[in-house]
Amino acid sequence: MVQIGIFTTYDQVPDAVAEKARALGRALAERKCIVLTGGSGGLMNVISEAVVKAGGLTVGIMAREAEGLGADSEWHNPYNTVRILTGQTFTMRSAMLVRSSDAAIALAGGVGTLTEVSIAYNLGKPIIALKGTGMMAERLSSLFPDGYIDHRKLSRIRFVSDPVEAAELAFRLGKEHEGRGDVGGRSQPMLL
Repeated sequence: MVQIGIFTTYDQVPDAVAEKARALGRALAERKCIVLTGGSGGLMNVISEAVVKAGGLTVGIMAREAEGLGADSEWHNPYNTVRILTGQTFTMRSAMLVRSSDAAIALAGGVGTLTEVSIAYNLGKPIIALKGTGMMAERLSSLFPDGYIDHRKLSRIRFVSDPVEAAELAFRLGKEHEGRGDVGGRSQPMLL
């Protein structure tokens, strides 16, 4: 099964952005994708809920700061089908989220999303930015209008406005890269 990483925010967002996230979650579930998130709060909850209610599977890659949160916490995500307790900080768990993803979709987000996009780019992973969701996902198109973060052109960020189109593109590209942790070949093991 194709694993799609969602790079997003734990902050509250406008209703229109939450609705795009719900549509994205439903579309990914319809394609039988396993949806990976940072696990806790904000749009991660919104997407996870949509995926689960559409019959899909979600995996929350939990930072140690969010591992023990109870149901009374705003960061608690009751829609994680599977929780991976990493014991790692928010930043460190991002590497696990990215490496476990066959393709990624960025929506809204802040510096954590930018970190995840950068890791995915360096690994040559397919990246889709969902336009119209604000925050970092919106800034990516102005920062990198041609879709490339640097001269190496390891992976082109694709900018898409429709959540169903984003899900379809992520599924198709993820299928091509399924199970390959380091698509771009930049992290080859050292031979001794």
